[in-house]
This record gives sequence, structure tokens and C-alpha cells, in this order.
Amino acid sequence: MTFRRALITGASSGIGTAAALELAEIGCALWITYSGRAAEAAEVAEQCRAAGAPEVHVSQLDLRDGSSIDALIADLTLQWGALHVLVNNGGVCPYTPYDEIDADEWDLVMETNARGTFLLTRAALPLLRAASGDRSVVNISSIAGQVGALQTGLHYAASKGAILALTRSFARHLAGEGIRVNAVTPGPVASAITDQLQGEGRTKLASSIPLGDFGQPADVAWIIAALASERSRFITGATYDVNGGVRID
Repeated sequence: MTFRRALITGASSGIGTAAALELAEIGCALWITYSGRAAEAAEVAEQCRAAGAPEVHVSQLDLRDGSSIDALIADLTLQWGALHVLVNNGGVCPYTPYDEIDADEWDLVMETNARGTFLLTRAALPLLRAASGDRSVVNISSIAGQVGALQTGLHYAASKGAILALTRSFARHLAGEGIRVNAVTPGPVASAITDQLQGEGRTKLASSIPLGDFGQPADVAWIIAALASERSRFITGATYDVNGGVRID
């Protein structure tokens, strides 16, 4: 039996974990990656198996390191030979004030979030091309990439804006091959990222959300799963906002 095969980066916590569980529940075989949380990633893998994933692999991945990306793609090629879904979720989010960001931290954020999304998507294309039927790339951006940095760092907003541009560009280039590329832009979601905010800053941010509180990772994950599914076969180049009403077009 052939299952849809999905690669999810940054799946050891937050939105990545929730997305992995959603995809497991609809029967996808999964390959999840983590940066530094090996034990947490192993636990997520067990949860995904219990949720219905027919197969789960776990790999460490450094999105800044081309050789790490190449090694992951080599493993995927050996084990699967084809890929139906890529979820680019891995990233970093320092809250450093703009006038304190040095060149090294700028490079860390831009290279992990934007450059990593580009390199991994490009590297995964042979696997996506080898799969039959619907193929889908889902990029996790942020409301910060749409409206600019408020609480998060300016470099984080810049990297997430770049991901939106990459999404539209890849969508245009790959549509003729039947490979769809879409983005999801979460607003404030309870996660390790927003856990960095404490006290008055966290209270102020929560009070600015029209729906009244932070979202949950599962609020974002179901849209990721929907965009990954064959039922979204006519959607590409789109951006889906999940922000509690903070930004309304």
C-alpha cells in the first residue's frame, strides 16, 4: 500500500509537533526533523505512530548547513525515493531589539529561516518530482513577515517576509509540474517562541488579539494538513492567516 509521505522540519515542539500529529491522523508516513531536542523528537515520533502514521523516521537537521540538508535528502532518497509533502517549519526567533542585533545574529536568523527554506525546498524537488499524484510544499511564515516586527526581532520579520516571497516564486515556477506551494502565517501562538515573552509584554500582546488570547499550535496545524492533502489540489501561491484577527485584509 502506498501512503502519502511527508517531511516536516522543526517537529520537536509547537506548530511542528501539532502538524506532525495532524498528518499522522490522516495516514501520512512521516519524516520529522529536529535541531537540538532529540528526546522530544523521539517522543513526538511515538505519538505520531500512536496517532496512525504507518511509518515515522527522525533526523537531526541544521538548516544552516548544506551538508546536513544533503545528508537528509540522501536518507530520504534511499528510504523512500519520493516525497508528497514538505512542511518548512523549522526556524529560530530571537527577540533582540533592532539596535542590538549584530551581524552574526542577523545571519543566524536569515540563514536558518529564509536560506534554509530555500535550500531544503530546492534539494527536495527531485523527490517531489518522483512522487505521483498531488505534491505540496507548505511554508510556515508569520504575521511578522506581513506587518513587520513588533514583539519579535526585526531580523525574524525580515526572514519571514522572505519566506512569503519564496512561496510565491516557487509556486509560479513549479505549477507547471503540478507541485503546489503555499504559506501559513500564524499570529501569536502559545509555543516556545511566545514563551520568551513574560509579564507585561505577554499580557499586552494577548490583549491586542481581537479573539482574546493566544492561539494553539493545533489551530495552525489543521490548515497545514489541509494544504498538504489532495483536497487542496487547486490551491497554490496562497497565504493563509491564522492570527486571531490581529491582521484582517
